[in-house]
Amino acid sequence: MPERIVVTGATGFIGRPLVSALTQAGCDVRAMSSRDGDIADAPLNASPDVDHVYHLAARSFVPESWSDPHGYYRANVLGTATVLEFCRKSGASLTFLSSYVYGQPERLPISEDHPVRPTNPYSHTKILGEELVRYYGAQFGVRASIVRPFNIYGPGQASSFLIAHVVTQALSEETDAIEVADDRPKRDYLYIDDLIDILLRVRGRSGGVWNAGSGSSASVGEIMAAVNAMLPRPKGVVSRAQQRQAEVMDVVADISRARGELGWEPRTPLAEGLRRTMVRSSR
Repeated sequence: MPERIVVTGATGFIGRPLVSALTQAGCDVRAMSSRDGDIADAPLNASPDVDHVYHLAARSFVPESWSDPHGYYRANVLGTATVLEFCRKSGASLTFLSSYVYGQPERLPISEDHPVRPTNPYSHTKILGEELVRYYGAQFGVRASIVRPFNIYGPGQASSFLIAHVVTQALSEETDAIEVADDRPKRDYLYIDDLIDILLRVRGRSGGVWNAGSGSSASVGEIMAAVNAMLPRPKGVVSRAQQRQAEVMDVVADISRARGELGWEPRTPLAEGLRRTMVRSSR
């Protein structure tokens, strides 16, 4: 019998390729999205005999979390509690996707035992979600693991995210320049295919926490330059030097645990991932 899997947030940037990969692997996948209702009270019980749940559904745009914190707590914290309750009752195992939990780094690269501290409402919701996952594991025996992606990118991502924003401007015939708020912050960027790989590897594991990143960082300015270099006619670049509230200036993931325990490591260099994103976004 094929493994029966529920994916919440199945129509999102990560959910779509994950559903496709699971289906190709022979799993029986039920894809849940906002069409099935608010994740905080979604009808998960309509999915009997589930083996595993990938909980991806969340509100995730950091700037928006400052203007609508209540909406983020409802979707990301209460939504996670709803999914955990389903797992408690059904016996399904869980993979929980978390991010932005480390705050201002005390050291680089950042390992999984680095202290977590919120720097915005979104990151606070993910820290609370992780606490729920651990509590349900300790008190109710829910078998769960946590994957902490750093900055994911690739074709089909919303243009509110940095690389998609840069690529959209680069490919637009209506813009003469690529403009960003601040070209200084550095992030650890991971191509979407490499995230899907680690998600497939953790299915059914219990109690683990793994970073998912590239192990190196690149600045916004470096991203702009790399994308610009792929254009037949490079555009101007503009930074407004507008630093975000509680900005973190550099982030690098320590991925040695995922290498050692899962046999996973990213296979897509940043230049190649940007090229694929450019090519597929231009179609």
